[in-house]
Amino acid sequence: MDYEEKNPRVLKIRAVLIMKKKFWIAGIIALVGYGMFYLFTNWQDLLSETGEVMTLSISSDGKYVISAHRGKTEKTLHDTKLVLWDIEKREKKVIAENVNSNTAYFIPDSYDFMWQGRDNIVHIQNVEGKELKSFKHFEIARHIMSADRTFYASANQTGKIFKGYGENMVPIYTDTPLWRHYNFDLSDKYFLTASSGRGTREDGAVVGLNPIADPVQPSVYKKSSYDGVVLWDRNTLKPVAELFGFGGRSDALFSPDGKWIVGGGENLRHYMWETANLTNRLNMANPEYGIKKEEGGFDDSHLLRVPGVELGLNNPVTYAFVTDTEFIEFRLAPSRDGRGEKYSPLYTVGDPWIKAFVEIGDDPAISTRFYELSNSVASAPKAHILVTGQAYHGGINVYRYHPDKMKLEKIWVAY
Repeated sequence: MDYEEKNPRVLKIRAVLIMKKKFWIAGIIALVGYGMFYLFTNWQDLLSETGEVMTLSISSDGKYVISAHRGKTEKTLHDTKLVLWDIEKREKKVIAENVNSNTAYFIPDSYDFMWQGRDNIVHIQNVEGKELKSFKHFEIARHIMSADRTFYASANQTGKIFKGYGENMVPIYTDTPLWRHYNFDLSDKYFLTASSGRGTREDGAVVGLNPIADPVQPSVYKKSSYDGVVLWDRNTLKPVAELFGFGGRSDALFSPDGKWIVGGGENLRHYMWETANLTNRLNMANPEYGIKKEEGGFDDSHLLRVPGVELGLNNPVTYAFVTDTEFIEFRLAPSRDGRGEKYSPLYTVGDPWIKAFVEIGDDPAISTRFYELSNSVASAPKAHILVTGQAYHGGINVYRYHPDKMKLEKIWVAY
């Protein structure tokens, strides 16, 4: 044995070097393992240059989707993008950046869509990339346009609602607090708004017809006179009715023929009203207890259940019609992929009972994990196409509804 092999100091140094080498190798293995785990659990994000869908809209024939996305990380949340999806060709194209992510909207019965840039310019363009119109506007929280282009309504960031733009802009509603979240819908005769509701009236009324409060209130003392779900006349811009029953944030929409209004909210209530007879409010069944009775208790006599699947009470977030009469209720999405409700209740207008449960899936989880994301779901009822954003990725889920089987088929998961 030579001097180096017998020297304690040399042996100690050699042992330290061997230990460091082992730690280094272990560190490399750990990094590789973490990288493999990240790739396995987050591979979707590597395929997408966009973050979560904030608003989404579909062409009436179900062929195109326009979506507005925020940034992918906390540092890039404000790096918003506008994406056009071609469902038939399975193609995705980022067509604009620095967009107002509240404003992706397809004009009905056309291939034209609206969006607003950070410079507050509203653009109307078609799927081929041609700009048809643009105008300066305020920063939009929500907007909508009729198929004939004669009715354009928008809400600003303080909750005021206006018809038109530029010199033709007139107020619809200015008596509201600053924090309201709106959803809009249109029928041939009416304009529908949904925001945080006020619950049930003391007298138990299901609707307030011909309300008299002035919706255009210049006073600094706001009364929030038309919170909740409100029906407006498209011609006079006056409120026709207040639809009661919601507490907290809510959403509502017309059936495709305009004959029914469907709505639900944060207080676990969901109803449908007959538009021509608004006092006819149907209390829709929930998957756990059935229909709440006015005198107390629940009626579960016609309650449909999914064998082997627990579906309890959950807050409705939004709705989508998949035929002219059938619609799906979307409830708060799961907290992570693969660990949530895989089924959503399907209803038919005029019938409060659940008709079927359709498999929406939870991997990837759909986007309705916040009430403010209620506009990240859209459908083309005549084409039986449904589209949702994804809760934790920058893509979309596309489904085809089969009316004869009352089933959803997931036809495209895109990132």
